Amino acid sequence: APRGGYSIKNSKEFIRRYESYLKPTLKIAQLLLSAGNLVIPQLENVPIANNNTVPLETNTPEYRQDMEQRLKFVDILVNQIDGKQTSRRDCAVTDDGHVRWVCPKHYDEVNSIDKRSSYINDFKGMGGKFDQKSREADVIGMNVTERNIRMICGALTKGFNIVKLVFQDCSFYEDYLETLLDTIINRSSILCLSMVTVAVTNFFGGIKYTCKNMVVEFKNQSLKVRFNDSYHNGNIPILNQLLLRNKIHRTLNISACDFLGHESDLQRCFESNRTVTELIVEYSNNIDILNAIFNSKTNALHQLKLPQSLSIPSILSPFCELLKKNTTFVEVDLMDYTGFKEEAFIIKLLDILREHKSIRYLSLHVEDIQLSNQKETYMIRSLRRDKFIARLCISASIVSREFIEALYHASKVNDTLTYMNFYNSQVNDEDKAQLHSLYETGNLLQLGFYEQSRWDVRFAKLNEQQSRGKSNKILNFILIDENNLQGKQQIFIDDSDPKFV
Repeated sequence: APRGGYSIKNSKEFIRRYESYLKPTLKIAQLLLSAGNLVIPQLENVPIANNNTVPLETNTPEYRQDMEQRLKFVDILVNQIDGKQTSRRDCAVTDDGHVRWVCPKHYDEVNSIDKRSSYINDFKGMGGKFDQKSREADVIGMNVTERNIRMICGALTKGFNIVKLVFQDCSFYEDYLETLLDTIINRSSILCLSMVTVAVTNFFGGIKYTCKNMVVEFKNQSLKVRFNDSYHNGNIPILNQLLLRNKIHRTLNISACDFLGHESDLQRCFESNRTVTELIVEYSNNIDILNAIFNSKTNALHQLKLPQSLSIPSILSPFCELLKKNTTFVEVDLMDYTGFKEEAFIIKLLDILREHKSIRYLSLHVEDIQLSNQKETYMIRSLRRDKFIARLCISASIVSREFIEALYHASKVNDTLTYMNFYNSQVNDEDKAQLHSLYETGNLLQLGFYEQSRWDVRFAKLNEQQSRGKSNKILNFILIDENNLQGKQQIFIDDSDPKFV
């Protein structure tokens, strides 16, 4: 389908022409909705989505039971087989503007050996280096010409499988760089782009700016951009080009350390964005970076995640004031490896979100909840009355019976809390069992009780993933992922690992 969707100018004509496709699609959608107790608001006002569209036999208990069994079978295939067979898929946009999904593991199968050899030889012929095992391509010490750009872009769009592309001590005419970035971002298999001391020139050959040290990772429709934790004059221009050329990636992941002292320039860069809807900013610990985030005039940003941020107490109150005035963010993630201890901040945050016009989802990590203190009182009140706490971590706390009842209410009655983890906290067995019943019924998608801190648990999981062999299973659960605010993730676990039995 076209990346931006189809424009339906005549709805009656559209329905008449595509009725044979719309009916089964709506039937499947309604069955999935009824089976999973889900709601798609967009369908409620669609005239064709009525009971007359779906045959009566689909409303019988026997048909529903049969369909549920089929869906379970599909789920097993996807989770246990497909993940091993087809690896990960990346989104790419073709020259005519259509979206396709690419499996890097099998990317080469669409091309003959002769074609792949031709791409490699052409790349080496222009002075580049290519490692066929790692799929890394290096261009070092070159003035990259228009002919070079045509060759690289042509090969990438026709199936040349490069995983990492490196430019070092090179120069580009700015128009050629724009063409290259458009192809890399939207129509290639490249997962990582590295630029070290790359000069960008104007039409007359003068240097406009230099990209000193940049690494861009493309993963799951996310752009993770790093400039080695230091500012250079090329950081803003190259980031601006990435945002302008991007057509498919919805998440931008940056570090505030790369823009210290130039936050106002970063704000203008945000305002050039039209595609990114989710913003992740690491180390947001000064008021200038927060102003750049919240005062941006763009209406495209709807999700905000601030990892390893807000660690200075003096910045918490200004953050709350900026959050209060914002009218575009729908989801805010403040769930970090360490939790918030400041009682006044927790109270003020909950009060602001209770009256907020746009924010509907909050992910939060709270530490040091004690029996009947103000922090517990306000958390209990919010869990019972409000419907914005979606994901919650509790650390180093004594969890009372009243708090457990509030958590149960937020998940079971309010149907908002879907993620719950306890770290180094006191929770009795009866309360654990009550929360586990929510996990069994599907109200909680993730529930965990850990004796260690969240940092220790996460660090141990990373070490385990690195040390495992090739014999893996896929385990689905909600995992803290800096590239995803709310989605279900997959990790690979070894069959013999006793901790996951």
